[in-house]
Amino acid sequence: MILVIGHAMAKPETLQAMLAISVEHVLRSRTEPGCISHEVSADVQQPLRLSFVERWSDMAALKAHFRVEASRAFGKALAAMADGTPQISIYQSEEIEPA
Repeated sequence: MILVIGHAMAKPETLQAMLAISVEHVLRSRTEPGCISHEVSADVQQPLRLSFVERWSDMAALKAHFRVEASRAFGKALAAMADGTPQISIYQSEEIEPA
């Protein structure tokens, strides 16, 4: 499984627009092949910080997601509105049972 964790800081005047395009992106991404889950949330301690958590079946599915024109447009739009550069980290992971 591929795990993607990212965040973007909004400006007070761009928060609502960033939330709107993020929710649209999440809902669209959830319909793509290989998407296990895709979420966006606002940090309760830093309300201008949007956090993204995605789980993909494999790297091929994530690469296909990155090639979707709407995904690229979302990334550009988010970066244009963000306060600073959005951050993304990608991990290879496997689910384990709690001890």
